Amino acid sequence: MAWWMALLLVLAPWLPGVHTCLFCFGPAIQRTRLCQDITGAPVSDPRHRQCLEALVQAAVPLASVTVGSKQREALREIIMDALHFLEQQKNMKPFEVSLQEAVNIIWAKLSQLEEAPACVPPCGYQPAARVFQCATCRLVDCHFPLDCPVQDVWAHAGEAITLRCDVPFDTPSDLPVTWMFAKDLRTQDLAVFDELQESVEGPLSLTLQEPIPGTVACCLGVLSEPLVRKYFYLNVSGGGVEAEQGLQAQFGAVLRWPEGRTPLHHMASLGLGLALGFMALVLLLL
Repeated sequence: MAWWMALLLVLAPWLPGVHTCLFCFGPAIQRTRLCQDITGAPVSDPRHRQCLEALVQAAVPLASVTVGSKQREALREIIMDALHFLEQQKNMKPFEVSLQEAVNIIWAKLSQLEEAPACVPPCGYQPAARVFQCATCRLVDCHFPLDCPVQDVWAHAGEAITLRCDVPFDTPSDLPVTWMFAKDLRTQDLAVFDELQESVEGPLSLTLQEPIPGTVACCLGVLSEPLVRKYFYLNVSGGGVEAEQGLQAQFGAVLRWPEGRTPLHHMASLGLGLALGFMALVLLLL
């Protein structure tokens, strides 16, 4: 009987239908000693087996518990304190009563833990949202790809646009950002991208003064271990805007000239126009 119970202690966390929150922390021998201390019986005794079965049943309601990865150590302390409470109560009240009290203490302390932020779809590695599952004794990440869907951006030729590599979840403030471009392609194949120079506006922003068709990509985090990759496909239309901007620049140059003064080339043009007009008038009168 002893070998069978030892095998149960080893396999309990992996058996189908056995919820293992009480078995996530501490070695199996610790739980064996706990039941020996509580029952005063050897491993082969039926009372020892009943103690182990009671521990397994007590773990069932805790199967749904998940805590943020940063709270894993706090959860371990809560579980270990509950087991220590059971050991202290072994000669004071029935084991079933003490076990229920221990579970109640666990729930009360769990309610005080800070919840992990929810996963934000549709993309990106979100370490702040990683959770520890009580049912599996494992850390679980958001099941999202690193690559975000390609986002269409509409622009006119010669018209500056600004792209941002921000995300709707928390990230460290000092993460590097790499900007890349694939001309004339709508793609997420990193092999066809060329790296762009660093942006002067700030790491999360990129301004393109004269956009051309293609895909702009930004990688948030080091290239070997990124948190997210975003893609912007530039739909660039029109060419007449450039001529219009040229005219606006000329008018702007005049409007910015100091009050009371006129640029010399405009004065010369005006004088030439008046002279030609006067000569045409003289010819008509002859």
